[in-house]
Amino acid sequence: MGGIMRKTIAWVMSACALLAGGAVMQRASAQERTQTPGQPTRANVWIQNRGDAEAVPVRMASESALRVEVTGEPMVTLDPRGVLQVRTARQSWGYRAVTVAAGQDAAAILNSAGVDGWETTGVALPAAGGTLILLKRPN
Repeated sequence: MGGIMRKTIAWVMSACALLAGGAVMQRASAQERTQTPGQPTRANVWIQNRGDAEAVPVRMASESALRVEVTGEPMVTLDPRGVLQVRTARQSWGYRAVTVAAGQDAAAILNSAGVDGWETTGVALPAAGGTLILLKRPN
C-alpha cells in the first residue's frame, strides 16, 4: 500500500507542477500580447543618463507624439503645464560606393571602411569584375 500511495503522491505532484508551469508559460506580458498575430506591440524606450557626459540624443522616424516621463531630479526646467517643446531633426547621410573585385576579401574591405564609420546599406549590385556595395554614415 505504501508503494501505491507514493506513486499517487508523485503523480499528483507532477500534475501540479505541470499545471503551474503551463500557467506561467501562458501568461505573457502586456508588451507581448496583441489582438491578432502580426500586430506590432507597443514601443517602450528607456533612456538612463548617469551623468552630464552621457546625454543621449533621441531621434524619431515619425512626427507622432512621444510621451516622455522624467523621473528623479530633472536637469531641465519644464513648463508649468508639463509640456516640453521639441522639434524633429532629420538625419542626413553620406554615401560611398565600394567595389569588391572577384577573389578579394569583402569582410576586410568592409572592416576597413567600418573603422571610418561606414556601414553597408544592404545594397549590393553586380559590377564589372566584382560587386558594388553601397555604404552610408551619418553626416
